[in-house]
Amino acid sequence: MKLEEKQKVTVQVYPGRKFGTMIGSNDGLIGIQLNSGEYIDVPQERVRIILVEVEEDGKDKNNVQ
Repeated sequence: MKLEEKQKVTVQVYPGRKFGTMIGSNDGLIGIQLNSGEYIDVPQERVRIILVEVEEDGKDKNNVQ
């Protein structure tokens, strides 16, 4: 999973069912800023993508996965 420029990816983390925003990835780990303010690194297989927002030409487009 690669985070593209101008993307905001909202994710759900299992098994704790926490929600947050993906801020990066490296070697199968996903860096997530949780809605609670905490930062965590999680294995990719424990992350479910909820929403991908892409800004194009100053406009936001939402893509639900």
